[in-house]
Amino acid sequence: MKEIKYDKKKRNTLKQLLILLSRILAISAIVFAFANPYIPNNSEDISTNNTVIYIDNSFSMDNVSEKGRLLDIAKENALEILNSSNKTNQFWILTNNFSATENYPKNKKESEEFILNIKSSSEIRSTDNILDKTKSISPEDNTLYIISDFQKSSTNLDAIQSLDSNKSVIIIPLSINANTNISVDSCYLNSPINIRGNTISISTIISNHSDKEIEDVIINISVNNTHKTQQNISLLANESKTVELNFTSEKSEINNGLISVEDYPITYDNNLYFSFKTDEKINICQIYESENKNISKLFSSEEIFNYTIQNIDQVDYNILNKQELIILNQINDFSTGFSSFIKSYIEKGGSICVIPSENANIVSYNSFLKQLNTNQFSTEVVGNIKISTLNLKNPIFNSVFSTSKIKDDINLPTINNYYKLQKNSNIIKQNIFRLENSDEFLNYYNKGKGEVYLFSSPLSEGNNTFSKHALFVTTLFNMGLFSVKTDNLYYTINQNSEIKLPKTNSQLENIFHLKSDILDLITEYSINNNQSYLLTHNQIKNADHYQLLQEDQILQTISFNYNRSESNIEQFTEEEIDNFITLNKTKNVRLFSSDVSINQNIKNIDKNKEFWKVLVLLSLLFITIEILLIKLIKS
Repeated sequence: MKEIKYDKKKRNTLKQLLILLSRILAISAIVFAFANPYIPNNSEDISTNNTVIYIDNSFSMDNVSEKGRLLDIAKENALEILNSSNKTNQFWILTNNFSATENYPKNKKESEEFILNIKSSSEIRSTDNILDKTKSISPEDNTLYIISDFQKSSTNLDAIQSLDSNKSVIIIPLSINANTNISVDSCYLNSPINIRGNTISISTIISNHSDKEIEDVIINISVNNTHKTQQNISLLANESKTVELNFTSEKSEINNGLISVEDYPITYDNNLYFSFKTDEKINICQIYESENKNISKLFSSEEIFNYTIQNIDQVDYNILNKQELIILNQINDFSTGFSSFIKSYIEKGGSICVIPSENANIVSYNSFLKQLNTNQFSTEVVGNIKISTLNLKNPIFNSVFSTSKIKDDINLPTINNYYKLQKNSNIIKQNIFRLENSDEFLNYYNKGKGEVYLFSSPLSEGNNTFSKHALFVTTLFNMGLFSVKTDNLYYTINQNSEIKLPKTNSQLENIFHLKSDILDLITEYSINNNQSYLLTHNQIKNADHYQLLQEDQILQTISFNYNRSESNIEQFTEEEIDNFITLNKTKNVRLFSSDVSINQNIKNIDKNKEFWKVLVLLSLLFITIEILLIKLIKS
């Protein structure tokens, strides 16, 4: 009985102590809850009387979220910021347009009207652009609200981190439903020469900007408003595919093309406009002192070439100006006037092929070649030497050989005599043919818009077997093909690209228009190195075909497309932005949560971290523990 009594006494004492402890903790929690303890917010105050609201209105903001179109949500958020601000605040409303009206402050009513009228724009602004613009138009102490989808292609979070301490930034990210988009990225013609009425081959690059495979993507191509062909393809996740499209060209010289796919909700990159001219024939002229019959036979037998010959003593410069390729065959001496003409012809984009004579005037040749900035001749070498090396990477051998390396036993031509070329490390060149002793037989020189081919040996039959070899036909034929200079198929909007002005009508005034269904723009032009260029000053805003007119005469069509840099719509998530701010401890940068409204986010900015709710819950917990101790542990 003594032991039982002792055990009961110990259990009862322990029970009373536990009940006492839980009661003390419950009372303490209630007392502290009424004391309202908190941790003060040590971050800097981000509220000022100067408010800048940037609304991203690029094409990517046409994407949708669960709440609707991103641009519409951004405008609603901006209006909530206005309503939550003091009436005395000054507001600067920024968009990607960076228009003159955005440089000046507005009151609340003016700001509301401006926000409601914001529309999508082809302009793309980086984070650095936005911060620089804010700095230039508003006072130093301001609060900048950035409302955007924060695409990774244009967002630089490091730029926000390096802000001045007197500037505050509030980030309001807008998330999309699904990361999907298909874009028509670019296109190019597969042949440098395209004859009217013949089959045209064009390649286009289509991209899938999503993590899922997409099937049954239909690619359509139309030319001059006539549907030509279509292809059905599938795209793997994040795959870009090159698709070749073939069609018969129109009889017209100017061709306006459109490659398109169907994809929503982002549609600005669904269409790719392009334009090109088809040629009737390629103009080639041989200027000679002793005509090369093999060259004449080659070019005169091909329908795509308009081949003519001229003696060096009876040159018609008006005809030469219209040639794509001029072959200078075995000319002994070059006059000063002829040399100057050839130099100017190359600068304008012409191609020439220089074939030396058997008894060349080395001094005259070197004076001529010096003006063209090519290698010059030194001594003549006589001997039976074989061609041993071909540069298959040069475009002149495109589609000639099926492999990247020729066989060792291939029969190559031999050279009986040639002129050794002086070495000059300052001259940029490509060697096409090289002899067994490593001397050069044919070199290629890129001269900006023009080009020069230089043989080191005459091509007459007595000097070598090259003119009887299959490589002779291939080399000269492709030389003629690649002499055609194709203009850009299209240009990109908002990029100050050089738009080369085609040949104009000398009988008309130099008044040039770019004209579409909705625009008639008189353009300026500049002259550089005897070539004229159009100056659009970023005045083209819509992707389309634009007729280039000199007064009322159509010269050609110029196509413009939107920048594709926003086609990849991958964006920074809210979590990624929050982690960046936390890791870099940027006190003057805030992230607004998408879980609550703009008004609630603004209220939470300067709110201290309070603990009274936690303490009330703890007091209830301890009271519950006390009740359980009384009922469950028997005395």
